[in-house]
Amino acid sequence: MTSPLDRLYARCSNRLLFFKDGWGDLARLRELAQAGCRPAAPQPIAVRWEAREETAGVVLRRGRFASPYAELPLPAESREAFFELVLPAGASDQTPVCVHFAATGDEGFLRRRRALALPLVGAGIGSLILENPYYGRRRPPGQHRKMLNLFSDLCAMGGAAVAEGRSLLRWLRQEGYTRLGLCGISMGGSMAAQVAALEEGPVAMIGCVTAHSASAVFTEGILSRYLAWEVLERQLGGQGGAVALMRELLDRTDIRRLPPLQRPAAAFLVAAANDAYIPRASAQMLHDHWPGSTLRWLDGGHVGAFLFHRPAFLAAIRAAFIALGAAGAPQEPAI
Repeated sequence: MTSPLDRLYARCSNRLLFFKDGWGDLARLRELAQAGCRPAAPQPIAVRWEAREETAGVVLRRGRFASPYAELPLPAESREAFFELVLPAGASDQTPVCVHFAATGDEGFLRRRRALALPLVGAGIGSLILENPYYGRRRPPGQHRKMLNLFSDLCAMGGAAVAEGRSLLRWLRQEGYTRLGLCGISMGGSMAAQVAALEEGPVAMIGCVTAHSASAVFTEGILSRYLAWEVLERQLGGQGGAVALMRELLDRTDIRRLPPLQRPAAAFLVAAANDAYIPRASAQMLHDHWPGSTLRWLDGGHVGAFLFHRPAFLAAIRAAFIALGAAGAPQEPAI
């Protein structure tokens, strides 16, 4: 049985529909789907610092860089990427750093800073929080909050976040950091999983209420009720097949198309038993693709996992870095 809280939240938070303007450049989307997952090496970036704050044992720096993503056009507002680097005071190149990707609708840095980054400072773990394309400072005019206007916007958002995450890992290594991890909640976990799978070296990987593919979320989970299916069908000539086409296009995000992790023992997944957004089978598929990874089940649903079980997310992050061999993280508490 799916969570009543998930169903209530979905109904209240999705007053409008995703993809109200349709598919976007469908020919290009099909071309990318046929090409499969053959990403280039992570591209170098030039970080420009905007601000620095230091308070109560925490150093916070805000930076920006030009997005290296080029597969689909990004709106002008999304072409510059923004991030926060949150470190313990006195951090060194031995300090573990976790890159955090955004969940659907998570704009800015505040939510992830409060829920994850600041508590992790006490464990000696730093965080790099990336703002998604199409969100916050990167949101184009004419888009209502999280409700992407085109299906191609979803593909560009995910593709750009993955490319930017890979470039940020490259940059962190150039800065001397060697103990690196990737984390995300919901959609952010899927992006973290793709970046982790594309890394040549071992990283800590933490996926919280994360699907094995965006297809499971948008064609099977509760979000499938809040897509502009009539518009999508009409643009296909009214012959039906929008769901099948969306599955085909989103199959590119299926983590099973990518190699297993270099160190699956450092991968920790937290799933919700009654999740209305992420089918239970999807969470299991991600775990099964990474033999040696750890999967922990929580009671309740998707929304409740974030509201009531954030200590479990933090424990998974600490455990992943311990498994990676990172110094500075304490022994994992019971959850």
